[in-house]
Parts: sequence; structure tokens; C-alpha cells
Amino acid sequence: MLRSIFNEERRRDEGLLQKTNRAIELFGRRLRELHPCDKPVPAKWIRLDLWAESLKSTLNELEQSIYCSAKYAAAFRNANGAKANGARENGPIVEKLSEELRDHYRRHIYFYKNAFIRVFSVLDKTGYFLDTMFDANTAQIKQRFSYFTVLRRLHDTGLHPVLEKRLYRLKDRFQEPLDRLRKQRNLEIHSMNVELIDEVWRARSCFAEYHYVEPLDEHLNDLDAAFEMVCGSLYEIFTYCTDHLREQKRSGYWPKRR
Repeated sequence: MLRSIFNEERRRDEGLLQKTNRAIELFGRRLRELHPCDKPVPAKWIRLDLWAESLKSTLNELEQSIYCSAKYAAAFRNANGAKANGARENGPIVEKLSEELRDHYRRHIYFYKNAFIRVFSVLDKTGYFLDTMFDANTAQIKQRFSYFTVLRRLHDTGLHPVLEKRLYRLKDRFQEPLDRLRKQRNLEIHSMNVELIDEVWRARSCFAEYHYVEPLDEHLNDLDAAFEMVCGSLYEIFTYCTDHLREQKRSGYWPKRR
């Protein structure tokens, strides 16, 4: 959709994104096979179907935001030359950029923020999907929980250890970039939080006279890592859940069609 901004053709899914979308679609088809609409479908499965569709949509929006962020970072580099990457302490100063450069930079920042917010939007939805799919009852230990809370719940209860270990490996592998993006997300959404303001103050200890261009490559590397983690986790989850439904069907859990 957003590739039209750059006069480009529509995206053609490939690689991990394509695998992940196909895994989500296969789960939806399996649900419909097991629950034909010739009789009322239990609310749990309708919720899971809606969450699956929402996850696919949000993943698509995340990919587009990352793509646009990278395109505007590249436009900034091309227009600015050697120092285009930026650095917090000695990079270009935003207030001294040309109007063209400021526009490229601010558009990059807009889509960068949009992307890291969507990273955690996908993960939050994934947490509720997992909690509902496996009846983990995570709300018993935390009323408002995250994806990572559900992972701990699966670990503590011993539910579906094969999937839980796969997801933990992905979490551990991408822990550092996710932590950086989480901090950015918290500053963006909860900027009035006193502890976060104090952290910024300790780093500056004075009013900011200038604002330096942020490190564009670090932004994009963190977003790419988060996207790989999100896609990998969703692929593992939906592949496992589809197989889980198939096994329940074989074991006689599901009523036979008439």
C-alpha cells in the first residue's frame, strides 16, 4: 500500500513474511474446517479467528512502516552525503539541516516510531491469542499482561513446552534490540512518566540547545531484528497451533461432521 508513496509496485510477499502469512491463513482454514457454520461456533474460536486476522493485518502495517522508515533514511543519506548516518553526540544538527533534509529525517522518524509501536502491538495481540488458545488464564497473575507475561506463564505451568522453548529462544536471541525499542516506545507513549523524564535529565543535565540527528542505522537494525523476531514467533505459534488442532481432531476431541 505505502509503496505507492515512492511510485513503486505493490509488495510481493516473500521469505519469512510470506511463510508467516501462510501459517496464519492455514490456521484460519483449519478452524473453519473444524467449525463449519451450520451450527453456532463457540466464542473462543471466533475470538481466535479475529485475532489471527488482526495479527496478519498489523504485521503487514509493521512491514510497511519499516520499509518507509528505511526509504526516508536512504533519502536523507543520499541528500546529506558522508555524515548521513547520524550520531547522537557528533552527527548533523537537526536545526541546521536544509528544509529538504529535515523533511526526509522527520519522515524517517515518523515511520520509525510508527514501526516500534506496532512491534509491541503485534506482541500484545500475540499474548492474548496464546493465552486464549491454550486457556493459560494469565490474568490470574496479572490483569493486564503482555506477550512476555504469557511466555512466563507457559513456562511456569508447563503448558506446551515445545512451543514455549522455541519462543524463548527467539526472545533471548533478540533481547537487546527489543529492549532498546521498548525504551523508545515507553518514552514515546509514556513520556510524562517521572522516572523516564529523570533518566533523560541525567543524560543531559541541562536544556537541549540543539537536537542531533539520531543514528539511522541503529534504528533500522533494531527494527529489522524486531521484525525477524515477530515473524519468527508468529510462524512458530501458528504452525504449532494448526498442528495442535489437527492432533485434537485425530484424538476425537472434535465432534464429527454430520
